[in-house]
Amino acid sequence: MSQHQPAFDYFTTTFHGTVCQPGQDGYDQAREVWNATGRDLMPAMIVRPHTAAAVAHAVRFARGVGLPIAVRSGGHSPAALGTIDRGLVIDLSALTAIDIDPVTRLVRVQPGLTWGEVAGALHPHGLAITAGDVGSVGVGGLTQGGGIGWFVRQYGLAIDRLRSAQLVTAAGELLNVSATEHPEVFWALRGAGANLGVITELEFEAHPAGLIYGGMLAFDASDPAEGARLLTTFARLAHEAPEELTMQGLFMAAPPAPFVPSHLIGKTIFAVASVYSGDLAHGEAVMAPLRALAPVAFDLTGPMPYPAMFQLTEEGGMRGFRHTIRSGFLDDVDPQAAAQLATEIQIMQPGQVVQLRPLGGQLARVPAGATAFAHRTARFLLMVGQAVPEPGLDGLAWMITNRMFAPFEAHVTGLYGNFAGAQDVNPAHTAFTARHRERIARVKSQLDPHNVFARNVNVRPQLADVALA
Repeated sequence: MSQHQPAFDYFTTTFHGTVCQPGQDGYDQAREVWNATGRDLMPAMIVRPHTAAAVAHAVRFARGVGLPIAVRSGGHSPAALGTIDRGLVIDLSALTAIDIDPVTRLVRVQPGLTWGEVAGALHPHGLAITAGDVGSVGVGGLTQGGGIGWFVRQYGLAIDRLRSAQLVTAAGELLNVSATEHPEVFWALRGAGANLGVITELEFEAHPAGLIYGGMLAFDASDPAEGARLLTTFARLAHEAPEELTMQGLFMAAPPAPFVPSHLIGKTIFAVASVYSGDLAHGEAVMAPLRALAPVAFDLTGPMPYPAMFQLTEEGGMRGFRHTIRSGFLDDVDPQAAAQLATEIQIMQPGQVVQLRPLGGQLARVPAGATAFAHRTARFLLMVGQAVPEPGLDGLAWMITNRMFAPFEAHVTGLYGNFAGAQDVNPAHTAFTARHRERIARVKSQLDPHNVFARNVNVRPQLADVALA
């Protein structure tokens, strides 16, 4: 029997929500997160609060018995930060309220919603919020790290549409923050929010969406020279395109899908996933330079409701796989690095991916010091990863991931906090500039001086540890 069991039992009787402990029915299911490496961890307790007050109760309980805390929204952290060994997991998936004002476009959402659910609720009003590439990604987690999504070039980050938030502090108190109420906390929350507490509500200003011109088209990239040409040309065209067009370029193994030509199945392809949110009448013309990259292997682009994009990316939300990931921002796509990468990936296995996201536009127009997100001027975000089904393949997966990332390793600067992986050492020092870290640490010192919320891209509250460098 755990030394804390009497306290656990009392907490269970007073908590407004559900509680699950090891040995109880549903425990293994409750501790599942997107990255199945989280199965290696055994939380002492998993709670699903039904109210913000219940979240506060859970935080006070964990502090009282000395349990470390992990906070989970959608559970999509590549480093499995939504779970913790022998600690308390605060699972927000029961907090799913949404309130939409179509006139003001103000949308109040709770963090247990997914971005697919939010998109579905907003679509009948002709609205959306720029965030989330995969529908099962949680609202709370993605927003705290910035929120690079399908409208990033036209409308910026998710945090750029955030108008206010409510969070539970390490003291178990509810705090409302905005540009006028606790503005310094609001500054830090937009990019480093996981360090400050548990977000229990967010208010966004939505933007027009409705029908988009989007989807995916792909090209044969099984020849190294052709693969390198496709990548570098795509990078150039992406920044020449109107800001209403946000895209991703992806190297992957062609899946055995009905729309994939049989001779390409299993071969390396270069796919372009895109959302054009401008005048639909211009969609064909805007995509024409991309279609002219090379003979098209398959083309699934056209007018569609914005939520339909999540059907094309739903494979990225599948659970049960162990994930490795390396990532970073790029100022340019070096041709030599592109050539080395294209050679490295000529034989790709299912689950391997190289993703290049062109940035810029509205993201870059927001001043670097306006929020805690520190990489406004980066032109690209590069991510490489591998998904495997079994623990025994972890070593091989990391070897493959590091080899795919190696050509660009000398060129990347910084880290997107939402893409932090298990091999990122001291990720806060790459996710935030020294100046941003110092300012975040000052806020952290006031809200969480004992670093209760440390299971994240952690900025310690002690200023000595975040000296300018």
